[in-house]
Amino acid sequence: MNEHAAEGFSVISAFLNFAELGPEWVMYLMIALGFVMIALSVERSWLYASTRVDVPALARGLIDHLDRGDVEAARKLVTSGRALEERVVADALEVWARGPFAVEQILASSVARERQRYERYLTYLGTVGNNAPFIGLLGTVIGIIVSFQALGRNPKGGLEVVGPGIAEALVATAVGLVVAIPAVVAFNAFKAQLKARVGNADFLGRIILAAMARPEAK
Repeated sequence: MNEHAAEGFSVISAFLNFAELGPEWVMYLMIALGFVMIALSVERSWLYASTRVDVPALARGLIDHLDRGDVEAARKLVTSGRALEERVVADALEVWARGPFAVEQILASSVARERQRYERYLTYLGTVGNNAPFIGLLGTVIGIIVSFQALGRNPKGGLEVVGPGIAEALVATAVGLVVAIPAVVAFNAFKAQLKARVGNADFLGRIILAAMARPEAK
């Protein structure tokens, strides 16, 4: 019993000693995480914005060329494209001669490859968005502990002793929310755009498969 009590006291003492570092380091950590989040959001925004494609126009072009049996002209529409949809269609047209099964398999594998390219760094944004408030809350708890330790050393001090410390502690929670909210917004926005891009690729892929199903295409 005494051993457990001593062990518990030891753990609490260690945490109290750790708390004496104050909540400021938590805020610096949150600021660092926020800067990385902003940098990755800008990089992802550039990728998504620079690889937009007019899907209806591309679909009309594919239908026109494939209806005339001009697969080479259809390839030229997408060969130099950087967009997810263009790269998937280009891969599918490269194996046109192998038949519908091969095209269908290439469509699936190309979408999976492109999804990885567009999902890069999104895990970081989601992790920061989900956990930044809790990291900020840790800073708040540490700040409150420090404030009450100060009050214990000066019981007559009152609010002027604990007030500044508690205010500083609450700032840690605020910083956590300031970092988390944009991260969650960016994560959801990129995920929604990626879902739309994958849907576009599926739409264009079905156009290719439908063209291959025509008797004259065989």
